[in-house]
Amino acid sequence: MLEPGAPSPYRCVMDSTDREEVEGGLRHLHVMEMQTKLDLADATARVLALTEELIARGVVSMRAIEQRMDRVRAAENERTAEQATVQVAPMVDKYQVTDLPDIDCASLVPLCKGRCCRLSFPLSFQDLDEQIVRFDYAMPYLIRQGEDGYCTHSDPGARRCRVYQARPVTCRTYDCRKDARIWKDFANKVPAEDDAIPLVRIRKRPLASAGK
Repeated sequence: MLEPGAPSPYRCVMDSTDREEVEGGLRHLHVMEMQTKLDLADATARVLALTEELIARGVVSMRAIEQRMDRVRAAENERTAEQATVQVAPMVDKYQVTDLPDIDCASLVPLCKGRCCRLSFPLSFQDLDEQIVRFDYAMPYLIRQGEDGYCTHSDPGARRCRVYQARPVTCRTYDCRKDARIWKDFANKVPAEDDAIPLVRIRKRPLASAGK
């Protein structure tokens, strides 16, 4: 039996090379999953095309299909509700993006408390390659959030980004001025209510349900 506080003999220690290989392997699996989704989209398009052809020829009726679809859709939604998903932002070079919103964030943070840093979004492969911005391993590749619901890179005191130069393209292009979750009245500098962002923390999918 291990003494309290003693290191576990089963603890796996990886050097930087091993870590990169593991992360690379995981990313490869996620890319394969994305390709599967694209293939599924193509198959769906073919089924729809076939359905339209059958309807056009009078083999089946649209009403009969719609009635059956309601039952099938409900069953499918229930089946896939707990399935794992992978989200990746579009491949855009964040360092080449222009026409960014001109917002004086420094002067607004005392009012809004940087609540835009509580929003959830996926990172891009460019972000992942840089290995600067952290993602949530339980829900790849969403931006990682802390216990307070804020992005893990948000300074808890000043509410300023600690990886500003490498921030994701979503952060660079986001415009809070017309977002009701952030401002009730931007022109008059009236922030939204504290509960304007209903999902403060990312709801992590229980690992036990991953195989369902």
